[in-house]
Amino acid sequence: MASNRANPSISLNNQVPLPPEDREVPAALSMMIDSMTSMVERAKIDIENADQRARADLENIDQRARKDIALLDQRARKDIQKIDQKARKDIAFLDKRARDDHELIRKNAQSRRLN
Repeated sequence: MASNRANPSISLNNQVPLPPEDREVPAALSMMIDSMTSMVERAKIDIENADQRARADLENIDQRARKDIALLDQRARKDIQKIDQKARKDIAFLDKRARDDHELIRKNAQSRRLN
């Protein structure tokens, strides 16, 4: 069973001696760090691009929503005007009928007094 314990003979200030065949390891590490740095930079650029696209999409959605609201507002105003006109006609009709009924009642009351 392999031991995962740290080697007590190596301190944090000392470098681990590398055998001659392991001289390629620093180059491989350097290449790996360069690759990871490149990937991080590309990820940053991708995030910035996605953020710009999202902002543009939100702006488009906002503009469309404002147009839709303006259209709905315009339609609502027209509907309210139509309802108002119909209500005014209905009130005028009811007023005329009430006046006619009142006149009829007045005439009937007058004719009863005369008889």
